[in-house]
Amino acid sequence: MSKTIQINPFNRVEGDLEIIVEVKDGIVQNAMSKGVMFRGFEIMLKGRDPMDAIVFTPRICGICGASHGLASATALRNAWRCEMPDNAYLVGNIVIAIENLMGHIIQFYVLFAPDLTNKKYASYPDYSEIIKRFFPFKGTSYLKAIQARPSMLELMGVFAGKWPNTLVFQPGGVTNSISMSRQTKAIGLLREIQDYIELSLIGCSIDRWLDNKSLHDLEQWLGEAEHYNSDMGTYIRYARALGLDTIGKGPGKFISYGAYEQPDNGTLFAAGYYDNGFYPFEQEKILEYIKYSFLKGYSGGLHPSEGITEPDPDKEGAYSWSKSPRYDNNVVETGPLARMILDNDPLIYDLFTKLGPSVFLRVLARLHEVVRLVRQLGIWLRGIDVRKPFYKKPKIPAETKGVGIIEAARGTLGHWISISDNRIKRCQIITPTAWNLSPKDSFDQHGPCEHALNGTSIEDEDNPIEVGHVVRSFDPCLVCTVHTIKL
Repeated sequence: MSKTIQINPFNRVEGDLEIIVEVKDGIVQNAMSKGVMFRGFEIMLKGRDPMDAIVFTPRICGICGASHGLASATALRNAWRCEMPDNAYLVGNIVIAIENLMGHIIQFYVLFAPDLTNKKYASYPDYSEIIKRFFPFKGTSYLKAIQARPSMLELMGVFAGKWPNTLVFQPGGVTNSISMSRQTKAIGLLREIQDYIELSLIGCSIDRWLDNKSLHDLEQWLGEAEHYNSDMGTYIRYARALGLDTIGKGPGKFISYGAYEQPDNGTLFAAGYYDNGFYPFEQEKILEYIKYSFLKGYSGGLHPSEGITEPDPDKEGAYSWSKSPRYDNNVVETGPLARMILDNDPLIYDLFTKLGPSVFLRVLARLHEVVRLVRQLGIWLRGIDVRKPFYKKPKIPAETKGVGIIEAARGTLGHWISISDNRIKRCQIITPTAWNLSPKDSFDQHGPCEHALNGTSIEDEDNPIEVGHVVRSFDPCLVCTVHTIKL
């Protein structure tokens, strides 16, 4: 006997999402991820001055607006073939790292962890401790995460000027020159953030956590009392006890454009495509499909540089406003887990090879990235040379095109732009959630989250908490993916 479960709205995610799953004999089949609003930024930008893209696109999302600003500025920088000072790379990386850090912390404590307090788990020995730490608005760790946010926002203000909707990113660099006093202030604010991470999240020094290179190391780390009782230790123990390491596998294929661009054209975190082995990332292999999207204009797949975004709310067979991006026609996952795998991070990659992808590992990779970013922020902050420039004025051609692909908190974010007669002729944006929460494509392949849901066991159809774990492990952000409600 089968039952259809419709969750609408799917709460505690960014934006509007509907999830529909068919459950037969307790197993999810034919999951559907439905973006219920249309994003029209590609249409709004047509015919405008190219620099308007830097103003408009950060408004796509109040959570990762800086990432959109950087992707847009990078697309123009590549289109105009601008040079950029080393300081600008550092400031750009700092701003995005802070934004990603804030996103990861809030995602875990405010969006994901409250599901661990679900009544289904009341019989587990550690349940009272989970309630104490993670219960919404009252949990001790929940509140500490909120209280740590002002230091992160103040640090963001030092470099971005304001957030969200910063205009710090420009094709030739950044608009905010950092003085020695501001650099010193930033180092002090980072110390406050580091104290929070070390005392609350991991219960040890950052260096001690990063000494964990394998599953064996992680088990040894858990054996030490201060680690065992940290938020990280509590999550690791409890999530495995609940079986979160056995659900939400996903397609098992991953992409990352490479995070945090360096002046030598390399990236801090390696780029690539993973499919039972490591391969180079080639943006030419990206295609977007719209068979099940409320969009018209083409059949088959189009590269985003030739993308068409024309709404068709009455399209037969469609069920989402999101397109279906694919890499070499493969369903791929993006995000912190993808970044850590493709960077060959010793701990996450060892867990991946031994345990496979799962809800548990997807969330752990996000928290692990937090620790790595805090350490790297200290290196970047001290690397700024306040005596050197932060911006170089570009020469602007009238006809050109460019692409800006970066790694936002939730994964690979791409902006493609073509310019004619000093006006935007075409713009296409693919967000991380468009990858991860996409509907089926022209080959009827389910999107990554749908794929991860299919095959999931549901113990209580009236309390399908397993669906919540899987979906929230991807940290969906539908405001990035869709923008105008379907009437």
